[in-house]
Amino acid sequence: MSDDTARDDIAFIRRSLEDGRVYARGRSADFLVWGIAAAAGYVATYVYVRGGTSVEPGWLWPIFLGLPWLYSLRRVFGRMSGRRSAAPLALTANAMLMLWFSCGVFLTTLAFFPVWFGIARDTWTVATVAGVMGIGFFASASLCGFSWMRIVGLGWWAGEIVLFALHGHSEQLLVSAALMLLLLAGPGLLVLRGRPSA
Repeated sequence: MSDDTARDDIAFIRRSLEDGRVYARGRSADFLVWGIAAAAGYVATYVYVRGGTSVEPGWLWPIFLGLPWLYSLRRVFGRMSGRRSAAPLALTANAMLMLWFSCGVFLTTLAFFPVWFGIARDTWTVATVAGVMGIGFFASASLCGFSWMRIVGLGWWAGEIVLFALHGHSEQLLVSAALMLLLLAGPGLLVLRGRPSA
């Protein structure tokens, strides 16, 4: 391998990581919004399960999930209305977009369609949510060069184990809310504020 080829490869890797970081910074507010909304949904469900309200969470979850989707898709709506140009994404940014979009579609499907088809959701679904979030963060760490995101991914997987251990207990909902705040909204806030660096 020549020195020029090695330099080109290193430049490509650096450029790819920077593209991933730029994308992560640009979407960090989405993590914050999703984390707060999902935590609010879990707390509302916990309050209902414990008898603190008669408002069924099935009526609230479309709001807790719908509003973050609208927020995350704001750029798409802007492009569709012609207010924003549709500049092509860099390869790494596109990979992160597809990773998180896929996670979002899977989790939204898991939340809505069992209810839609009259299938009772079991309490294992919250552990599945944590597992998918772990995948998203662990993979994103390599795409954007934020190695600390691997620790966030490991935190989600540890949370998944705790949620399985709490199967059938209402406290599972509070743990899920805490995970959303600490391991989704928290990283979103850190990146939004420009910390930590790679």
